[in-house]
Amino acid sequence: MTKTAARRAGVLALIAATTATLTGCAGVVGARMTYQDTEKTKITEIRITGGSGDVLVTTGAATETTIKRIVRRSTNPGESYRLDGTKLLLDTSCGNNCQVSYEIQAPAGVAVGGELRSGDVQLTGVGTTDLKVTSGDVTVRDATGPVQLRATSGDIRVLDAKSTVKVQSTSGDIQALNAGGAVDLKVTSGDITANLAVPASVTARTTSGDVNVTVPAGAYQVTEESSSGDSTMNGITSDPKAKNVIRVETRNGDTNISAAA
Repeated sequence: MTKTAARRAGVLALIAATTATLTGCAGVVGARMTYQDTEKTKITEIRITGGSGDVLVTTGAATETTIKRIVRRSTNPGESYRLDGTKLLLDTSCGNNCQVSYEIQAPAGVAVGGELRSGDVQLTGVGTTDLKVTSGDVTVRDATGPVQLRATSGDIRVLDAKSTVKVQSTSGDIQALNAGGAVDLKVTSGDITANLAVPASVTARTTSGDVNVTVPAGAYQVTEESSSGDSTMNGITSDPKAKNVIRVETRNGDTNISAAA
């Protein structure tokens, strides 16, 4: 028996055992089954798709990837992920009245991308990130590559990113804290907080909400627009010839641009 066959056999045994504990649940939406697999192939990218389900990815020094699936359905839906070379393809949809949430432990710096219609996403120690979420909160910590996020509804937090951050959302607050590169943040309704660890350019735009930008002391090209609200700037030298640009816009809200203490 191959390793893959053995793993699948183990999964099927776990499915059978788990299903046996659900006697009397047939037709009941919301029964919970948990499976845990290990993939020996070193995963370089995770692609997310699906309708409703949460995804949590943490990373470490190990080259193997552990995959914990939490399936909410009255019957076993079968496998909901697959490998395509070194890509791990996750699907949070598993049929009618069924959803899958994932807890993944992957190699450090793994790239993450894809699209999720509804669910919360938490990523730690990943590499390049390019993700779209229709409804749900997104938190990205310690990303080593560029981060690009698009959302319709939900709060977005990017913490300690080592490269550039670009976020666009319709509704919800955006935070990019201790960023190690330029940030470009835009939301229709919500507050924006940007905090840079190194001198770089900042674009922060909201239609309705407050904007707070904190950057290392120095000279910046500063453009600030607010139709309704107070505007303050502390410890920043506005220089039209400066390399880095700070552009802040809000129609209805306060703006504050400050140098880090």
